[in-house]
Amino acid sequence: MRHVQPPTFVFAAERAPAAAAAARGEAFPFAEILCAEAPRLRRLVHRLFGWSPRTADVDDVVQEALLAAWRHRATFRGEAGVATWLVQIVVRKARSHARAANLRRRVFRWWRHNASEPAVQDGESPLQERLDATHAAMAALRHADREVLVLRYLEQRGVDQIAQVLECSRAAVDARLSRARKRLRAKLRLEVRP
Repeated sequence: MRHVQPPTFVFAAERAPAAAAAARGEAFPFAEILCAEAPRLRRLVHRLFGWSPRTADVDDVVQEALLAAWRHRATFRGEAGVATWLVQIVVRKARSHARAANLRRRVFRWWRHNASEPAVQDGESPLQERLDATHAAMAALRHADREVLVLRYLEQRGVDQIAQVLECSRAAVDARLSRARKRLRAKLRLEVRP
């Protein structure tokens, strides 16, 4: 099967004149860039968390990331686009938040009860059922697997950009993508079985 590259998108902060100003060491409207990128970063975190309905967690991570970006704006060297730098911060914050949540789940496991799966509504379309199964399978993946899949297929990032964001080699990204796709396929097979 031939692997097709998704189109590369240029995000607002990467085409903004502010990014060029930052690369030259000049002052730029950093707050405006953060505000412009916030909705896209929120969508990224929502996807990284497996489409979790807990919007407070998503908002917390985005807020922490934007605050970290603001505090460390002087360290931005312009080697990458501003959007790539922000995504890198968001991915790190989401990873930390996921680790903390995992620890809380293990510590307070005896408090939790397994919730039953919601019943499928009558008249739900097959497409919606497949989408729900995909969301459930993505949510069941490890956070590291979800990271590479979201960045590659939902955020339309290239392998080189993902390697930069995750601070690893291109080969490591390819390997992680391969393993994550394999695990996602396995989870989807389990979801589809009656």
